[in-house]
Amino acid sequence: MSDEEDIILVDLAPTPGVRGVAAFSVGDLREKSAQAIENAMNTIHGMSTKVVTALKKIKVSERPTKVEVAFGIKMTAEGDALVAKVGAETAVTVTLTWEHKIIEDEPANKPK
Repeated sequence: MSDEEDIILVDLAPTPGVRGVAAFSVGDLREKSAQAIENAMNTIHGMSTKVVTALKKIKVSERPTKVEVAFGIKMTAEGDALVAKVGAETAVTVTLTWEHKIIEDEPANKPK
């Protein structure tokens, strides 16, 4: 695939607290979209790392067997990726799911 085929253009929302309309050239839109996508992937990675870290603090036998985290990502005209409420204002809804199977310890002196 060429770079042209790899491009994902994003409908960029205005930065929170800023009014006005941003006018981008096609080149600017490509650059801002690439930046927003990269920031979104970093946000997803950061959220998943925080969830895994929190789960590791729970004793294995007390961990839930399944964990699901849903959040939205809103991409701004500045190329930022903000965590947002899941709903109409989000550009991307992300659902991360982990499944943990609890395995009972076998007795150490179990006869063969």
